[in-house]
Amino acid sequence: MRIYNRYLLFIVLATCLINVVLAFLGQKDLAVYFIANFIITLFITILFISFSPRTRRVLSAVSIVLFAGFIVVAILKIVEVVNK
Repeated sequence: MRIYNRYLLFIVLATCLINVVLAFLGQKDLAVYFIANFIITLFITILFISFSPRTRRVLSAVSIVLFAGFIVVAILKIVEVVNK
């Protein structure tokens, strides 16, 4: 199994598990799902980033996109709090 396939397998399993647990707990806020999935994906990416230079470049791009999404969610929450 190639490293990318293993990476995707771990990401899919971890995010599915997180989403099932959050749904079971009754979480309705989409931002919580995104943040939880972001954290677990970033953690798995950091674990896989040390394997090869090519893998590091690709996974760094994935991390940047996820971090940008995290920043957007954080800004939206800040705007929501300020407008109340």
